[in-house]
Amino acid sequence: MRLVGSLVAALLVFAVFSASADAAATLPAFDSAMSDVIAQGYAGGSLAVIRDGNLVYARGYGFANTSNGRIATAATRYRQASISKPVTASLLRSVVATGALSFETRVFPLLGVIPADVRANAITVRMLKDHTSGLGGDYFFESRQAASYYGVASPPSVSTMVGWTAHYWLAADPGTVYRYNNTNYALLSRVLEIATGRSWIDLVRDMGATAGISSWRLGVSLKKPWDEARYYEASSWRYTQSVFDSRPGTVEWPYGGYYVESFMGAVSLVSTVVDMARYDQGVATGTLAAAEDNPIPTRPGWYYTYIYNGSMPGQYTFLIRIWNSSTLTVIAGAFNHRDAGAIDGTINNRIIDAYNATTVWPAVDLSSSY
Repeated sequence: MRLVGSLVAALLVFAVFSASADAAATLPAFDSAMSDVIAQGYAGGSLAVIRDGNLVYARGYGFANTSNGRIATAATRYRQASISKPVTASLLRSVVATGALSFETRVFPLLGVIPADVRANAITVRMLKDHTSGLGGDYFFESRQAASYYGVASPPSVSTMVGWTAHYWLAADPGTVYRYNNTNYALLSRVLEIATGRSWIDLVRDMGATAGISSWRLGVSLKKPWDEARYYEASSWRYTQSVFDSRPGTVEWPYGGYYVESFMGAVSLVSTVVDMARYDQGVATGTLAAAEDNPIPTRPGWYYTYIYNGSMPGQYTFLIRIWNSSTLTVIAGAFNHRDAGAIDGTINNRIIDAYNATTVWPAVDLSSSY
């Protein structure tokens, strides 16, 4: 039995490093950047690079699931964490363009909720988008508290969590202070649903389809889909108490520590790295609306580097868009682990360094394979 186990492990390790060797023959600097992170204890990851509209690089590293030896590939899906927010901001602009919603629409009257703090009636859609609502906390993590307060099963519905949010007093007057939190975009997602009569995930999937995106879906709390990475939170944060009455007790954070589905456009998008690169390519070329109010144009004479990151229990994601006045490069990556500290903080620079170190780019387009 031990011999068989050792042989299987050896074959899996060979497979992982064979994939890395193939990648090194194409873009060695990126291969090194990703492999170095994996070597520091991250289970697995994936990377995609689009260069002037061509998918020139698409690789997986390490394991999507260490328990069954499933290797990470470019087709592995990952929760995108806070990179869900720019996608939601793009969706918001497209909905506003139809006239179904305004940036100045007042949020709680639209949602049919009377807030405890009368100042909250002045919160607008724009304030949610810009994180200037005055809301002081990440209230959608408080499923247990809300369920107890309202005498309902945990986790409560999104509508109940909206009411729970509204029972808090604001930390600042609306429109006066920037305070980043997930509550803003969870509420914004619900606003989009009410304004359109459609679910947030259906709206973003339809938007993404215009850029050739097909893998987007809503994350699920208690399941481990076969085509999605298994998530491994940092050891010091790995376990917590479940918010699900149906699965009480101690759970791993990504699987019942919070109600993933309720956060929607704040953190709950699931995607391949290839489709996240397609999203950012679509933004750069105007196929999709940008998240920003006044994005730097992708035109000769202009330069930019846009970086978006996501970090939630067991996942770390990045999306980087670089325009050097003549060439557009989009880089999307994800890991199914985070250290919630020093290593995560180096990943953007590792990838930017790999970009700067690359002088020869593949003359290929892998798009038809994904």
